[in-house]
Amino acid sequence: MKKIKRFTVVLMITALFSTSFTSCIDNEVSPLVEAIYSAQADLMAAQTAVQNAEANLLAAQAAAAQAQADYTTAQAAQADAITAGIIADDAYDAAVREQQLRTLAAQTDLNVANAQNALAISQANFDLEMIDLMAQIEAAGVTLAAEYATKYSIAMTHANNTLSQKLTAEASLATAQLMLNGNVSWTYFLAQLEATVFTNQANITALETAIADLEAYMQDPSTPEAQKTMWEDRVAELDALLAAKDAEITAKMNEITALADLQASRDEIVTRYENALADLEDAQADKQDFLDDIALAEADILMWQDAIDSYPADLAAAEDAVATAQANYDAALVVYNDAVSTFDDADAALTTATNNLDDLNAALALLDASYQTAIANLATEQALYDAGIAGANADLVAAQANLAAGVDAVDVAQADYDAKLAVFEADPSGFVWEAGVNEALGLHADATTITASYYVVNSTDDGVDALTLTAGTGIDHTGTYGTYAAFLADATAGALAPGDYYDVGTDDVAGGTNADRLDAAVVALTAAQDAIQPLQDAVDAAQLTVDTFGDALAAALVTFNEQKDLYDNQVALVIAAEDALATAQADYDAADDALTTADNALTTANNALTTANNALAALDTPTMLQGWIDAANADIADWELTISQIQPLIDAYQAVVDGLQAEYDAYIASTGYITSNDADIEAQLITAWNEYYALAAEWTALDNEQALANNMVNVYTDNLADLATGLASLQADLATAMNSLANAQAALAEGQVDEAAAQAYITYLQALVDTLEATYASQLAQADEYYALMQAALAS
Repeated sequence: MKKIKRFTVVLMITALFSTSFTSCIDNEVSPLVEAIYSAQADLMAAQTAVQNAEANLLAAQAAAAQAQADYTTAQAAQADAITAGIIADDAYDAAVREQQLRTLAAQTDLNVANAQNALAISQANFDLEMIDLMAQIEAAGVTLAAEYATKYSIAMTHANNTLSQKLTAEASLATAQLMLNGNVSWTYFLAQLEATVFTNQANITALETAIADLEAYMQDPSTPEAQKTMWEDRVAELDALLAAKDAEITAKMNEITALADLQASRDEIVTRYENALADLEDAQADKQDFLDDIALAEADILMWQDAIDSYPADLAAAEDAVATAQANYDAALVVYNDAVSTFDDADAALTTATNNLDDLNAALALLDASYQTAIANLATEQALYDAGIAGANADLVAAQANLAAGVDAVDVAQADYDAKLAVFEADPSGFVWEAGVNEALGLHADATTITASYYVVNSTDDGVDALTLTAGTGIDHTGTYGTYAAFLADATAGALAPGDYYDVGTDDVAGGTNADRLDAAVVALTAAQDAIQPLQDAVDAAQLTVDTFGDALAAALVTFNEQKDLYDNQVALVIAAEDALATAQADYDAADDALTTADNALTTANNALTTANNALAALDTPTMLQGWIDAANADIADWELTISQIQPLIDAYQAVVDGLQAEYDAYIASTGYITSNDADIEAQLITAWNEYYALAAEWTALDNEQALANNMVNVYTDNLADLATGLASLQADLATAMNSLANAQAALAEGQVDEAAAQAYITYLQALVDTLEATYASQLAQADEYYALMQAALAS
């Protein structure tokens, strides 16, 4: 049941412990860092699966208290299940196998068994993801491989990579704290940390050797060919050592494979029993399907027989319904035709009245007795409109400008809020210091105490050392220069003596906490947003004034049109024509209503007739119904024959299950949920895997040393200036490796004190976050030093 893909496992372990020394030739993002991001996504997905499975388990346990006790026993054995999963080709299959044994042993409610199975599968997958993520972070912590053009870029790249590691570690810490109760194999955890410590120690030794060799050569340069040859010989030696280590790893993997195969052979009885039980349940399900089909067919036969018996009466009733519907339709058609005739007469009368009124209105339009008065009124209103509309538009433009200014103020407040929110989220408890009169920010021990800090002229009198809390040995120029920039300019120009110094910290100003600054930004943003509505109201009011400014003019125009049409000698004739038209319209409306009613009645009668005809046509004949009954009886006979053929299979499968039951129960009782009968193999597998990890770590150390040796071969082909850059790169790698070793040693020490794997992992991550925080600050200071050295090198 268990198989091992050696090549895949070797690649995984090799990647787990690998540390690159190609910082001179590779500026790509480390694949291990990318793997961390991917693993974090997998870890979160696994966590969600665990939470869902746990919710299902709680619901099922409410109906099965005894299953809770069995589940507690299975939980106690979880570490063994995880260790077994490590050596499996597929951790999911391993977890399924183990949980099936637990479920069968419990022999309780089916829902509880399913919930236990889902929980164990999800928990095992989650734990394996967590182990893999922890190991990848360890590897990424010692992998800073990139190509740097200058010492400054090298230092900044290391600092940025440290920051990236810190953010990754903080995310992992938060995730781990949410999953504190997840069980991870303690032995596996310590083995990973010990292997990482070993790899880091080997890396440091190799780096120190390379640095010492390069420093000695730079002090007393000779022909580089001898140095290059020495490193080429070392590359060849490491080839042989790696080949030998490959052989050891292969032998250890063969041992692991043999142990896994032995463990798998003990599971044969479980497989036989489960296969037989599955066959039995499948056959029983097939039989039940056919029984269900027979029940449905028998119900249909009863329905069809009832239809045959009632057919004569149903036929007579359908024919009577058609006759009645036809008579109703004929009567409705007569009424409809009469309504159409009446409507046509009313429509003609309405047309005549309308035409008569149109003629009178045409004549009225020619009479303009009051036309001159309407013209005068219209001219007056037009003059008033022309005199005032410009001012109304100006008021609108001014209100719109005020609104635009208010929107701009909201944008400014929003940008300030976004910036302060980002700072607060990065460090909610942080405190901001702002540079004082000298325009340079110093170092401060905490959020409330101003601390003196200094820039000191360096020993070469061409710049300053990094910011420090210690004053120089020379002259204090703090009061001599108004700003630090002026002091730095003279120091860079060589106008000051080595050891002279300048205090940039004493005059710094406390800017408040990140929380206070965010609160102020919220208040400012809210005030800016609240100011928008009054400005919008002003714009709306000004717009309304503009929109309605011409209402009086429009009214004058309407009056003009009405006077032109109405005030003439034809008013009496128009009124008479309108009365005639109103009478014609009333007659027309009445005729239209009557026609609508008749049309609706005719439609209803026609629908009733169609329905009656359809019902008569759709009436199933006895011949059709009998044919369906005969076909259903034939199907029932076929299904009953099939059931008679399935039953012997069911009996046979049941006999197999009954025969295996006692042996299966005895095996489950003896294995103790895979923790006692296989304990010997489990212990050997744990030991073998830990030995394998140690060999993999040794292989990685040799491979890293060979990469470093190849780099050294390349270094001795460069000129002296490039050698200085190479040395700086090696020194930066050494600092990183030493930092990573310190992190790993701290985590290992914590782990050895506290054997709770989840808690040890959290402690390790917290130590890693704290160390990376301090390392990041020191690396930024080192970057300033490298920047000054880079400028000096370029100037020379």
